[in-house]
Amino acid sequence: PRFKKIRRLGDLPGLTNKKPRAGSDPRNQSRSVKKSQYRIRLEEKQKLRFHYGLTERQLLKYVRIAGKAKGSTGQVL
Repeated sequence: PRFKKIRRLGDLPGLTNKKPRAGSDPRNQSRSVKKSQYRIRLEEKQKLRFHYGLTERQLLKYVRIAGKAKGSTGQVL
């Protein structure tokens, strides 16, 4: 399951040192559909979670703390 996540989300150093080969997955070559804003945000959130090994609840807690701090939430995180 880890390599599937890496293949779907790109290089994630927190999970493994393996890197997917370019063009090695024929399932993704048949169609290219424009990603929705929701999908882009979801993939970025998943990358963050998998890279740092956080659960959904832990990530939510950190985002709330960063939101209360001064400055940009993204920079504080």
